[in-house]
Amino acid sequence: MSIARGDWFLSSRLDRRTLLKGASSAVLGLIASAASTPSTVASAPTEGHAAAETVYVFNVGSRDVTLIDVAAQKVRETRPLGASVRWLSNEQTYWDGARIWTYDFPNDQVQAIAIDPKQVAITKTITGLGKGPGHSLVVLPGKKKAAVNVAGENLIAFLDLESGQVDGTLKTGAFP
Repeated sequence: MSIARGDWFLSSRLDRRTLLKGASSAVLGLIASAASTPSTVASAPTEGHAAAETVYVFNVGSRDVTLIDVAAQKVRETRPLGASVRWLSNEQTYWDGARIWTYDFPNDQVQAIAIDPKQVAITKTITGLGKGPGHSLVVLPGKKKAAVNVAGENLIAFLDLESGQVDGTLKTGAFP
């Protein structure tokens, strides 16, 4: 891994398991963003921490993100997010080249959310997907579409990430 002032450059050879680890109440991991080269760029560190590695912990209960300085093993800050970020797994694709896509189900209604890793903020929300809970959102090859399960409706919703609309749905068995 090489680090440049203001941005981190992660080798594409890194195993995804080293980038993301699931936890019961939070998802711990580095947020990766794409660059124009085959490498990926992780979000810029907070002011005054240009050369430090940062880990992002998404706190489901408090709906915020804790930024941790890995070398110092100290919390830098906790930022409000306004959503309970659900499972980001190394077993699924959640990156569209500019944003991290995941889901939440406030008031038992599934919604897709996009997080800008540089701002550490939600920049797009797709609502009206149906009754929750949801269990996963996967960005599909091509990175312009995604699929999210809507367990309370027994379906998979297909999303157009650019327009922020539902492309279609597919009925499944009970509680996908």
